[in-house]
Amino acid sequence: MAPEKRSTLFSFAAGGAAGALDTCITMPLDTVKTQMQINRHASVVSCVRTILRHDGAAGLYYGFGPFLLQASGKAAVRFCMFDVLVKAVDAAGIDRTQRPAVWSGVCGLGAGLAEALLWTAPTERVKGVAGLYVGAGATAARQATSVAMRFFFLDSVKGSLCGGLGYEKRSAPSWVTFISGGVGGFLSAVLNNPIDVVKSRIQSGNGGVGMLGAMREVVAERGLSALGAGLQARAARLFMSQAIQFSVVEKLLALGRPSRAVEEKPRVRLAKVATSAVS
Repeated sequence: MAPEKRSTLFSFAAGGAAGALDTCITMPLDTVKTQMQINRHASVVSCVRTILRHDGAAGLYYGFGPFLLQASGKAAVRFCMFDVLVKAVDAAGIDRTQRPAVWSGVCGLGAGLAEALLWTAPTERVKGVAGLYVGAGATAARQATSVAMRFFFLDSVKGSLCGGLGYEKRSAPSWVTFISGGVGGFLSAVLNNPIDVVKSRIQSGNGGVGMLGAMREVVAERGLSALGAGLQARAARLFMSQAIQFSVVEKLLALGRPSRAVEEKPRVRLAKVATSAVS
C-alpha cells in the first residue's frame, strides 16, 4: 500500500470504518476462538453449540459495543501508523520499490507495535479483564508480528497476482486486494497462534508469570496441541477480517485521491495561456 498526498487522519478514519464493518461480520468467530482457547471444546461446532445452548444467538455477539470500539480503534491506529511509517521511510530517501514486501512488513511491524501499546492492550479490559495493561507483552508480541505478516503477505500475494494477470498494483480489481488481504490474515493467524493462546491465558487470569510461564502451564495441562487452540475459528476470522479491512481501506483512500482529470486541468489552462501569449 503506497502512501498518497493526503492527511494521515484520512487513513485513521478509513481504518476505523473498515474495522467497524469487519466487526459486524466476523465477531462470532472471535467469540468462538476465545472460548476455545480458554475452555476445553472438542471442535468449533461443539463450541458454537455450547454458546447457543447457554446464551442463544446473542451469545456470539456478547459484548458487541466494547468489542466494536476496540476493533475499530485498533484498525484506525494500525492503518494510520502504517501510513506515518511509510512516509517516514520515503522521507529518509529509502527506495521501497526495490523490496516492497519487506518494507511493508517492516512498517507493519512498527504499526502493530504501536497499535498494541496505544490501543489494544489497554482496551482488552473492556472485554472483561481487569488491569489496564494485563498481558501487554503478549499482546504487543502478537500484534507486532501479526500485522507485519499481514502487510508483508498482502504485498507479496498482490504483487504475484498482478504480475501473473497483467494488472498494475495501484489499479488492480478489488478482488485482488480482497484475496491478498485474506491470505495475509490467514497466514498471520497460523504462524502466531501460540502467542495468541498465551495472551488469552494471561488475560483470563489463569496464566503463569510472564509469557514463558503461561506457555509452560498451557503445555503442561493440555499438551503442545493446545497452542493451536482456536486456530480454525481464528484463521477463518482473520481471512475474512483482513480481506474486508484491506479492501475497504483501499476503496476509501481511493475516494480521497485526486483524479487524473482534476490534476491535469491546471496544466491545460496554463498551456492555453502560454499559447495565447505567443500568438
